[in-house]
Amino acid sequence: MSIPSSFYKAPEKELLLKEYVGKSLSELPTPSIVIDRAKFVENSRAMLKSAARLNAGFRCHIKTHKAVEGVNVQLGYEFEGEQASDDIPKSDKIVVSTLAEAWAVIPLVEQGKIRDILFGLPVTKLRIGELHELSKKVDNVRVMVDSPPQVEALYEYAKTHDVKWSVFIKIDMGTGRAGIGENSTLYDKLLDTILKSDAKNYVSLYGLYCHAGHSYGAKGAKDAESFLVEEVRHVNAAAKHAKTLAPHLQLHLSVGATPTAHVSRQINLVTDLETAIGEPLVGTLEVHAGNYSCCDLQQVATGLVKDDDVSLFLLAEVLTQYEGRNGKSPGEQLINAGAIALSREVGPLPGFGKVVRPAEYGPWLVGKVSQEHGILFPGENCKFIPYGEKVLILPQHACITACAHAWYFVMENDKVVDVWVPAKLW
Repeated sequence: MSIPSSFYKAPEKELLLKEYVGKSLSELPTPSIVIDRAKFVENSRAMLKSAARLNAGFRCHIKTHKAVEGVNVQLGYEFEGEQASDDIPKSDKIVVSTLAEAWAVIPLVEQGKIRDILFGLPVTKLRIGELHELSKKVDNVRVMVDSPPQVEALYEYAKTHDVKWSVFIKIDMGTGRAGIGENSTLYDKLLDTILKSDAKNYVSLYGLYCHAGHSYGAKGAKDAESFLVEEVRHVNAAAKHAKTLAPHLQLHLSVGATPTAHVSRQINLVTDLETAIGEPLVGTLEVHAGNYSCCDLQQVATGLVKDDDVSLFLLAEVLTQYEGRNGKSPGEQLINAGAIALSREVGPLPGFGKVVRPAEYGPWLVGKVSQEHGILFPGENCKFIPYGEKVLILPQHACITACAHAWYFVMENDKVVDVWVPAKLW
């Protein structure tokens, strides 16, 4: 069968390496994504160690960068050609937001590094056949469901194909994202469809999945911890309900968003979470997160990370200075990166992005964006950044910013050491 992403011709990594390895920031084209290699590694390792200390599994989400090299690090391995550190915990489970991401990491599957892939959206009816093809290459392919028609579609496909489906149910925490409430009539109907109908011979319930997306609004560790506790409370309640219908179920409770995953570092054992929710867990806990490897201005706003923890930036170039414009001192500046390169995402901290280098000209923000250009607004005691100067911008939302770019420059000691080509399309 045709795989939609197979029609996309990705840039050739070898040509990019030949052209750019060894070059400095000043020699790179703009706008571009640059990744600080050391910080990316540090962020990834810290999350693996945190999950291990908690005695929970870890399922890394790869949606932020979508690059196989980055996934390798998130799983606990080093970059290609380097030895893995024995003291770094490993994971063999991932979440993908697109099937293109899943196909891109097949080399890691073949190396035995990935054995479990969850497609993180409620299952797309017309892509069920593609999920079946994927399952022939991966030990465990999990799919997400949040309504009975999805299960019925999986069942109808399975009746005529040699496949059995393993599913997570997406639980909504009351925020109106994807998923259903564990006390809802729809949840009851969904459980009945999975556990009691003819579908039960082809569709098995693997676990419950909860994502506190609203934890991005956390104001410090205490807030984030309360969101984490609520994630655990919701999936555990959902699991308890399911086990009243099928006591034999061995369920996995998957929780996480980058803020709640970050704050899990402050919790030593699963038993601490059980104490917090006031009851034992009725399944095996796993933590999932994705943005943590890169971070961004939205994560900085939570107070759980600092500017120095961010590994992904947008590189742009100063084009024009407008003295005294809009009554601001010294004025405004034009850069060659707008909504397409940076996105229109906003967050608790002002601007569409924050200039972090060069620092000597003061605190400039990307205050306005059009399609291909942005406007820098000055903070206190700013000086104009000279024409042609490269600026490193900390974006509001790394996931959306990265998605706009065909490749990323991976830097070490201000030199390009690698180029990553991310998965594209869906």
